[in-house]
Amino acid sequence: MKVFWAGALLCAAPLFSQIDPAAEPKTEKGKLAWFLLTETRDAVLRTMGPPALSAEFGQDFVGWQYRIGEREDEEPSHYLVFRKSDGRLISATRNYESEREVDRFFPAAEATSHQFKGELNVHYTVRVRKLEGGRLLLAMGAARTGDSTRQLVLIRASELQHFYPWLAEQLRRPK
Repeated sequence: MKVFWAGALLCAAPLFSQIDPAAEPKTEKGKLAWFLLTETRDAVLRTMGPPALSAEFGQDFVGWQYRIGEREDEEPSHYLVFRKSDGRLISATRNYESEREVDRFFPAAEATSHQFKGELNVHYTVRVRKLEGGRLLLAMGAARTGDSTRQLVLIRASELQHFYPWLAEQLRRPK
């Protein structure tokens, strides 16, 4: 019986080792504890393991998708973007399976709300928090305290124009 349990644990070990606490955004003393966006591909491989899917896009980007935990939808749980030229992490996205309240990540005094106004009167809101190290935390689809979201994005402010040019423009405007 001991041999059976040892074998079962060895088979399950890769599943448990893939769920790395560094993959989950959290707060420690009011500060975001997640990625610093200085990590290299090798460092991410050591902490999160190999991605489920990897694809190059644009002229200088590579995206890694992870499926951590059980999910009923087809979305990746995590999506990381690296620069091909230097191998550095520039963005980390956490896709939740269901809506989540994220106010702990966006203290009212440190968060702003921005809105994309598209064709046919389509509006999309994003809650933004500026962080140390030139990073931005985005709550996609959330506008104010109490709003929930299915997606958090951590991105280098210097890279925002490549992915959300409308938001980069709004953040450059004086208040």
